[in-house]
Amino acid sequence: MRQTALRDEYEASMNQYWDVRSESYSEMNRKQLSGDRRDAWEQMIFSHVEEDRSLKVLDIGTGPGFFAILAALRGHQVTAVDMNAEMLEQAQRNAQAAGADIRFVQVGHTMPFEENSFDLILSRDVTWTLTAPEEQLQDWGRLLKPGGRMLYFDAEWYYHLKNSQNRMDWESAKADMAAAGISFYAKAGEMEEIAAGLPMTYEDRPRWDGDFWARQGYACSIYENLNEAVYNQEEQIRYQAHPMFLVEVRGKDASYQDIAH
Repeated sequence: MRQTALRDEYEASMNQYWDVRSESYSEMNRKQLSGDRRDAWEQMIFSHVEEDRSLKVLDIGTGPGFFAILAALRGHQVTAVDMNAEMLEQAQRNAQAAGADIRFVQVGHTMPFEENSFDLILSRDVTWTLTAPEEQLQDWGRLLKPGGRMLYFDAEWYYHLKNSQNRMDWESAKADMAAAGISFYAKAGEMEEIAAGLPMTYEDRPRWDGDFWARQGYACSIYENLNEAVYNQEEQIRYQAHPMFLVEVRGKDASYQDIAH
């Protein structure tokens, strides 16, 4: 009971944070949709899947809808979910502006979908926020069709909470941002306070992810240090202290070489 109450408290705090941050975060995503690195993102995602038909895609923690829009504009059947109503409103506006047909659903702690529902599951910058990561990732895994793919991107966003050396690295990165005239979100300290209580903040990632999926019986590949591949110059300065990684999880029927119908 105590754990559940604490989980609910953290999730409510994150929701409040994103209520305020949703508009500025959406603006960042719109720049990515219209920017020169959009093709790099599409290549990074869709090089891992067969697109010989319209796939059933789930974008978990869609935020302003960046991944969902990319997938929908390639002709896939996309469901995009988020806990935050303000984010979903931003995503709906962005999808409409882009001409993308997407089903948006507000969700809670777990996913309200049947087992083996999706060919492709996508997520970006979400797994670090999970309040019960093993339970929640197991829930994601059950949604994946045999032969399907789950691709989630993340970084150790608050690695500097682990020790003093990492803290110095983060302070150096902020100094580089200031020198380059790159703004730092004024209320970021609020999320840092929340992150200090989240379990994934203190894991060694993405090693943790590979070990976790192996224990669940899934084939998994890890791709690290992806900042240069998808970020523009400003983003590389902004995120230099947080190397992005990709975790690719394959459906449990490893012998199946194509995405299942």
